[in-house]
Amino acid sequence: MQCGVPMSEGKRSNEMGRMRRRADVSNSTRTRPADSRSEANASIADRPRSEENHSENDTEKYRLVAEQLADIICVLDLDLRVTYLSPSVTHLLGYAVEEGLGQYWDRWIHAALTPTCADIVVRGFRDMVASVHEKQEDVFRSWTTELEFIRKDGSTVWTESKATILRSSEGQPIGFIGIVRDITERKRTEEVLKRSESQLRLLSQRIIEVQEEERARIARELHDQLGQELVALKIELVSLAERLAGVPPLRERATAMLDLVERLDATSHRIAVSIRPEILDELGLVKAIQWYAEDFERRSGISCPVEAPLDEPVLPRQTATCAYRILQEALTNVWKHSGASQAKIRVTATDNKVSVCVSDDGVGMDLKRLSDASSLGLLGMRERASLVGGKISIRRNRGRGLRVTAHLPITVAHADAPASALV
Repeated sequence: MQCGVPMSEGKRSNEMGRMRRRADVSNSTRTRPADSRSEANASIADRPRSEENHSENDTEKYRLVAEQLADIICVLDLDLRVTYLSPSVTHLLGYAVEEGLGQYWDRWIHAALTPTCADIVVRGFRDMVASVHEKQEDVFRSWTTELEFIRKDGSTVWTESKATILRSSEGQPIGFIGIVRDITERKRTEEVLKRSESQLRLLSQRIIEVQEEERARIARELHDQLGQELVALKIELVSLAERLAGVPPLRERATAMLDLVERLDATSHRIAVSIRPEILDELGLVKAIQWYAEDFERRSGISCPVEAPLDEPVLPRQTATCAYRILQEALTNVWKHSGASQAKIRVTATDNKVSVCVSDDGVGMDLKRLSDASSLGLLGMRERASLVGGKISIRRNRGRGLRVTAHLPITVAHADAPASALV
């Protein structure tokens, strides 16, 4: 019989230690999942606090940004009570933040805006609030306008102001936000430019008036002075030709001189009419247009029919001159650039407006050239029209060619000026 070898006391102790360590490892392995779940739960429990801290940090960051801006930022709740007002309100308008904070917007607006601008803001907010109450916020997203504010010291400042609906992270309306920017310097610059433009327009008007005066003077000189002298010369040459009847060579020379003088008389008359047609002053715009169309057709070979009312309205001389000069320029452009075979002229009139339209069947033009500073003819037409309160429209015809129309008011602001200034 085989017998076991007795285990010494030291070996038995070592073996017991190894068994206890295995048991500890086993217990540790069994309890670890529970510990992991506890840690995960703790992390989830801490997440709202982390998000809250993050949101607070964002809010503080946005507040710091708003306080560094020169623009005024104003936040209202849905009851239109001021819940935030940036410190720039003190710099721009002279009011302390506390004077507006917590106030209903209408009390503050009527104190800080001129009456006209306050009415604009009231209407704007009324529409915006109505769109929120009627669940139609998308219809009225925001509005931007220029408003004149009154500083606390009584001076005024021009601003560009924008208001829009403020929404929560879920997209629900929670109030309104307004941003006010100082544009006083820009408005001053605009006023300077407007005054300069007005002065330039007056200067341009005066130049055109002086030009027309000079044309009328030259036309009168050609018609009266030179015309009378040529008539006297013709009479003398006729008399001389009769006296030289017995000397054929000299008589032929006298007759040739008479023909030359007659051509010179016709030329001077044509120049006088082209400078300032008497028919425009004596018979009116329609007759002048009809005469010019016939002359244009004869010189250019381009058919030029005229459609005009039988009862011509009484026009200020400045308006009639403007319409006639625009017609001349339009037909000149047809002749030079269009390659047209026909240019129709149509004159229409209402109680307060006269329109002159020139429509050709030519090659037309690139409408982008309308803003080209080198298109002096187009610029001249527009400038003339604007000086009497009118405008020029240029369109392509449906088939081919171009249509130029001058729309001119029958009554102009300075229509009662002296005739010498309107010739």
